Formats: sequence, C-alpha cells, structure tokens
Amino acid sequence: MIRLKNICKSFGEQSVLRDISMEFAEGITCIMGPSGVGKTTLINIAAGIIAPDCGEIIGLHGKKVSMIFQEDRLLEWETALTNVLFVNNNRPRAIELLTQAGLADSLHKKAADLSGGMKRRVCLCRALIAQHDLLILDEPFKGLDAEIKPSIMQMVKDHANGITICITHDPSEAEFLGGRVISFAS
Repeated sequence: MIRLKNICKSFGEQSVLRDISMEFAEGITCIMGPSGVGKTTLINIAAGIIAPDCGEIIGLHGKKVSMIFQEDRLLEWETALTNVLFVNNNRPRAIELLTQAGLADSLHKKAADLSGGMKRRVCLCRALIAQHDLLILDEPFKGLDAEIKPSIMQMVKDHANGITICITHDPSEAEFLGGRVISFAS
C-alpha cells in the first residue's frame, strides 16, 4: 500500500494540490478528472519524481517504480526492441511483449521511424517488462488506433502487477481495466 497524506504542491504562485490524501492498494486504480487539476503532478509525487511542498508519502521507500509518461520518452535512435531491453535485458520476454502488442514486424525499426501509436505500444512494453512494485500509467492508451486499443488494454490488464495507477480521461478505459476509480478534482 502507498499512502499520500495531506499532500500540497505549488509551482510558483499556482497551487496545484491542496491537502490531498489517498491510498493505493494492490491492483488497478484509475484516476479520472479534467485536464489541469493536478493528476500528473499527483502521480509524479507518488512515484517520487517530484517532492511535495508538504505532506508525506508512506510506503514508497524501497519500492521499484515503472512509469509511462504522457510523452513517449523513447531513445529515438534505438530500435523498438532495444528500447524495451533498456530496462530489462530479458530478450525472449521483450520479444513476447512486443509481439503481443502487434509489433513483431517492427522489432528492429528505430523508434524515430515508428508511428505515434507504435511508439506508445513500445512504451507500454517497456513499462510492463521493468521489474516493479508500482506501475504508473499516465494516459497510456492515447494515440492508439481503435482496432488495436482493446487488445493493448487487455495486455495491460493481464500483465500489470503490484500497485497500478492509471490516469485516463476515458470512462470506458477505466471500466475495462476494472479496479477502483478515483474522480479527481484538486
């Protein structure tokens, strides 16, 4: 369990989070809310990427975190396979995940040559293969074609373990993933 207790965060004069408390247990939790309310700031705090101005994070110490950011953050000059192997050198598992994501024909293409949806799927494979106790997904399905999206959501559902936090704007994604839904308005 990871617990955020009385979290506050401001950027300059703009207060983004004010006295936020919530818990994340084993399984999937989807956070939904309008743009600009602080969802990404909240998960960056939960992941230990940024520090809160006040409050505390309980249960994060010693946990391995894997994360998909809103931006893909791939090594553009490396192949899809190399990008996944970067976090876990288990080649058979990397190939299995990339194949499951519909990228078997693109294993050796450079990330710069992949479409936006293909890059997103590489990011998902990289996050899933990384050893983690906490998996954080910030809008993981954005940019995916309607035909591939259901199988990718199923892939995440099948392979997510530990504590999983998913930010989404789409109620159908939250419903599909199951688990707890938090409606967030800072």
